[in-house]
Amino acid sequence: MINSIKHLYRFSVIISFAGIFNSFRFFVRIKKLPQVDILFSCHDNSRPILLNGKYSSPLIDSLAMKLNNYSNITLALPFSKHSGNKTSGNTVNLNLYVIAALLKRFLTSGSIALKSTKNDPLIQFYNKLYQKINLKLIIGVLPSIEMCIAAKNNNIKIMDVQHGIIESDDPDSYYSLNKRSLHQNSGWPDYILCRNEQSYRTVLKLKDYTKPFLIGNLNKFFYENIYPNKERIPLFKTKRKTILFTFQDFKRIPDISSFTKNNINAGIIFPNALLKLISESNYNFLLKLHPSQIHKKDLFKLHNKAFEKIFAGYDNVDYISCNQMPLEYSLTESDLHITFNSATLYDAMDYGLKTILLDENSERLSSYYGELMDSNSVVVDSKLELDFSEHFDEKNQKKQDKSLNNFNFEDFILKNI
Repeated sequence: MINSIKHLYRFSVIISFAGIFNSFRFFVRIKKLPQVDILFSCHDNSRPILLNGKYSSPLIDSLAMKLNNYSNITLALPFSKHSGNKTSGNTVNLNLYVIAALLKRFLTSGSIALKSTKNDPLIQFYNKLYQKINLKLIIGVLPSIEMCIAAKNNNIKIMDVQHGIIESDDPDSYYSLNKRSLHQNSGWPDYILCRNEQSYRTVLKLKDYTKPFLIGNLNKFFYENIYPNKERIPLFKTKRKTILFTFQDFKRIPDISSFTKNNINAGIIFPNALLKLISESNYNFLLKLHPSQIHKKDLFKLHNKAFEKIFAGYDNVDYISCNQMPLEYSLTESDLHITFNSATLYDAMDYGLKTILLDENSERLSSYYGELMDSNSVVVDSKLELDFSEHFDEKNQKKQDKSLNNFNFEDFILKNI
């Protein structure tokens, strides 16, 4: 029972009452699904953009656009709130089957966590789903161990689309070797679609279990090819150098209690060093919230109230317009990027921006970003005391690998479908 509670708590970030309720409300029977070539999958967390009244996933929508010659549906992963007409693509909610499988698993094994891959109810559900829709390929954002095992059972290739940092040392990471050790290291995707060369080289270290494929920045592809109305709207009355700060879901970062405790301002985690910089400098600032802080109404309201209190009377801070637009809009409007240790530094690199990291844990930063720590793309300065003018001047000097811009992997898909 205790292990089950721990397992449930670990995934509390993706569980909500609305998600459970909508599993019943928007339930679709497997027998009503059409046969398709590709099954995409993602959670609400990967749908940060509201476009034409629908929640869109830059990762999945970009792939669907490139592979539009193949029929497909998208699976709303447990326990998504959105599906059907509220999402882009043909997104279906089958999570009532998942609830039933987890209940059966608990009754038979005493845990909702996967204990044995033999006759597991959730794996059996995915087996049934794949066979019914006659799949040729699965592409998802962090497809579960059960989804991957069922894919192997049915000789279907399954691919993970990189979302965030690929980190194998953290035992709770999707890419942790410990995560699958109880199951003889089964449950890996066949491929991980990597956004850059750094991540590609990280996945190469997992060559005994999975393989990397360099696909490029799908978020940038989405913004440049799918997102409409990119007309630049002046965010500030005074034209000055602009610094972008990207927030993170700090609850999901291990061992940062001292940082969070010492950087509470107006009820939210907001770095004291950044607050001092904003109040004393002549720069403009964009405060870009994490997708979870935008889509969870209570968190969005909490942060906006804090911003209103902290920055009342400031004309060099924007937290309204930038949070109504994709991250890429803020990147195009900025000259420098600051974050704690977010993977948005990869996005900043693709837009020619240097990133300043506030995290002081060098061991963690090295495991996250490795060789980038020795490059000119990243600087660690928790107190923000460096000379910013040197880093503004370096904007747009980085040239992205052309292979990332081409984003052509149709031949690769043909070999695996």
